[in-house]
Amino acid sequence: MRRINEIFYSLQGEGYHTGIPAVFVRFSGCNLRCPFCDTQHEEGTLMSDEDIVMEVAKYSTQIVILTGGEPGLWIDEKLVDALHHEGKYVCIETNGTCLLPENIDWVTCSPKEGAKINLDRIDEVKVVYVGQDVSAYLDLSASHYFLSNSRHPVLETGALPTELLPCLRLQR
Repeated sequence: MRRINEIFYSLQGEGYHTGIPAVFVRFSGCNLRCPFCDTQHEEGTLMSDEDIVMEVAKYSTQIVILTGGEPGLWIDEKLVDALHHEGKYVCIETNGTCLLPENIDWVTCSPKEGAKINLDRIDEVKVVYVGQDVSAYLDLSASHYFLSNSRHPVLETGALPTELLPCLRLQR
């Protein structure tokens, strides 16, 4: 059984897959406590893999995004295989602190300051900008790099802060 906060259909609003229709499976619970997080970790419904797959299968989109909380605390190869069996392309949005099953199709790492990354593969680095130095995240090996604005006052002015200049090198 896995604790699910919600399962919903929407367009991906950020990162490499922006604008793509997807089913989001939002897991409850996280091993970090970020002040900008929008997930109510105390809430959630325990669901079996079969229940999760049945709910996801109600939507015609191919893309499934496992998010949270921290989905790495909850998922395994069995769940990902079950979603693949339904013809789904499985993406994960993770803080990168948990080892992940190898059969995930797309890994988005949203690293958090001070947290150790434990991933073998990263397709996309998506940093939530809250005023921190982001240059270290460019050392993570990934195909794509993005900043996400957490309504930081400096970014709301429309001016690019000097410390973000290294992020102009978004693709290698």
